[in-house]
Formats: sequence, C-alpha cells, structure tokens
Amino acid sequence: MAHRIYDPVNTEDMNLSYYCRGCHQQVRGIPLTEPQYHISPHSDEPWIICRCPTHLCELSFVIYDKLNNQVRRVYPLSSFDPDNYHQAIPEKIREDLAEADRCYHADAYKASVTMNRRAVQRIVLDKVKIPGTEKKKLWEQIDSLFEAGFITKQLKDTAHEIRHFGNFGAHPSDDQLDDTSREDAKIVDQLTMDLIRIIYIVPYETDQLKEKRSGK
Repeated sequence: MAHRIYDPVNTEDMNLSYYCRGCHQQVRGIPLTEPQYHISPHSDEPWIICRCPTHLCELSFVIYDKLNNQVRRVYPLSSFDPDNYHQAIPEKIREDLAEADRCYHADAYKASVTMNRRAVQRIVLDKVKIPGTEKKKLWEQIDSLFEAGFITKQLKDTAHEIRHFGNFGAHPSDDQLDDTSREDAKIVDQLTMDLIRIIYIVPYETDQLKEKRSGK
C-alpha cells in the first residue's frame, strides 16, 4: 500500500524487511513502538524500533521510507565483516560480498552491483580450471561455468544479468540504465547470493549431512 509522504502510517501496513546484523540475514522486523515523526528538521520520515523475529538479536532503530513503502536505513549499521558470511564461501568472494553490502547500505548502488559482478567473476575463476579462462571476457567465463556443469541454464542467465548490471555500474552506457536504483541493487545482491548458495553452500551442507548420517 502506497502512502502520501505526509500521511501517518500504520505498522500493519509497513514493509519492515531489513538485514539483521545479529543473525546476518534478511528478516521482517517486529515493531515494538508506534511510528515516531519529526526526528530531524530536514525529514519527516517515521522511525520505529523493531526486534528480529528469529534470534535474540539487539533491537534495531528503523528509518522508514513512506513514499516507497520500504525500510530506508537501519541502526546500528551492520559491519558486514567477511568472516560473518558462510564458511563454505571462499575468502576472496566473501570479501567482495561484504563490500557489495557495505556499498548498498551506504546508498552507493552502482558500486554495489559492480562488486557483485566481481564476486561472480571470482566464482568462475575458483571453479573453472581450464587454462586461459582468466584471460577471457566475463560473458565467456560464465558460459564456461555452465559448460563445466557447475550451474544450470537458468543460473547461467542469472549470472549474465548480474554481469550486465555490474557493467552498468562500472561503465557509462547509452541504454538508459546509467541510474542503478536501490531495487536494482537489492535484486542483484539477492541473485548473487542465490548463485553462491547453489554453488558453495548447498554442496557443503549436503556433505555435512552425509557425514553425520554415516557417523564420520
């Protein structure tokens, strides 16, 4: 439900989805207060205190964007330490993911999609060991990842979209996509994590279950 910028907003209508720095995942915050206004002479955006529904994490101070019906900022700001990402992900890729998330939460959306593109390229170079792969263009490298059997055609298409938007973030273009939006960056970030989950996390956790079942 969209709101006019000066209308009060009910917590039941708020899209309180945000990244929790305590459990390191996207959550839907549980409001503990009614929206409060006039926290700044320069803004009439409401703020609200929320708690994470999944863990006993610290409370979050949420600034809400009524016009776009989404969370604008969450305090305390997340540190996005690479060590907080899943251990199955190689260190260099975790570093790129952390920087992409830091950029996103600093409203630097072009930088965010560019770092996600970089993470995709690191995935290829980590998995595809064919000599000369590192000298190819990224679109060729992604195709090599598909041909080597690491991803499905659908995930290949996903990787190419991340590449396209990363290119938009890194280079001026004439195709009306110079302005990378918050929503664009959010989707690219989520798709990058989906790709990483399939390539690294799912095999790792599957192996963990196998070992547990076999008693090793």
